Amino acid sequence: QAASAGEIIMFSGLDNVEIGDTLITNEGGGANAAEPLPPIAVELPTVRMTIGVNRSPLAGREGKFLTSRMIRDRLFKETDRNVALQVEETDSADKYAVSGRGQLHLTVLIETMRREGFEMEVGPPVVIYKENEETGELEEPFEKVEVRVPEEYSGSVIDLFNTRNGELQDMGLDDGGEAMSVIQYLIPTRGMLGLRSELLTATRGTAIIDAVFDSYKPKLKVDIKA
Repeated sequence: QAASAGEIIMFSGLDNVEIGDTLITNEGGGANAAEPLPPIAVELPTVRMTIGVNRSPLAGREGKFLTSRMIRDRLFKETDRNVALQVEETDSADKYAVSGRGQLHLTVLIETMRREGFEMEVGPPVVIYKENEETGELEEPFEKVEVRVPEEYSGSVIDLFNTRNGELQDMGLDDGGEAMSVIQYLIPTRGMLGLRSELLTATRGTAIIDAVFDSYKPKLKVDIKA
């Protein structure tokens, strides 16, 4: 049997195969095998949270999966298909450090687990810093954010971004029929923590927010409102 590009196949018998790996035939010692494709570079996570056993007085009232072992198995199982997610053990036996591509990435995981019946305690999100190997300077992640909002709320959106050290990149009107402003900002991921709810409140739920990782840049030597 044969399959071409774009088709989906199923096979078994190989262990430790991950997304981005190239499988080639070993027939004839691999003499006629194609060259492996370059591996996919998975971008590193930018935000970390701790997830663990619920220790509050109300524990056990909502979920059915409560123990540390259940939570641990579910988190590590998620890494099999969610390649941008990282899970690490911590000093505490009932807490795990979970890192992902932004706050929304981790929020989706937490909500999925909650709907599956897991009950857990979630720590506040923190940004992952890294040291530049060439300069030795501490760097933090930045995100490109685009907000579409009715014109009357554009001033409130700009004020919120400016208070969180955002840098205005572009501003204009949407080409559609509605009078919508399109505002683009470059902002530290630190500034995005908790910003979505404030934007929705300031714009009465009308804001459409899109954010994507931009790059790591030198850490701003200022405190950012969270």
